[in-house]
Amino acid sequence: MGVNRGDIRLKIKQAYLKNKKVADDDALLLSEIWLASGWDSEKPLLANLRNMPSPETIRRTRQKMVEEGAIRPSLTASERRYKNFKGIRKELGYELF
Repeated sequence: MGVNRGDIRLKIKQAYLKNKKVADDDALLLSEIWLASGWDSEKPLLANLRNMPSPETIRRTRQKMVEEGAIRPSLTASERRYKNFKGIRKELGYELF
């Protein structure tokens, strides 16, 4: 299945408008996108997975939309991500500004 990035962006935006928590929770976002993409619980798992956009494509598209300001994560999620970023920089020996 070819990935239509515009379609994924639209589905992410629609999921975000319905539930802002999808900007913070990749598992929640993935479930919303896969349901919107036609996930059929009556079909075998492999048959569904072969017809769904990949989790990495969904996650990267969400990340890009956050960077562009199209969707906004919660303050709690932003603070948690920044704290993780600072910890990694410290582990690598980079001084923070």
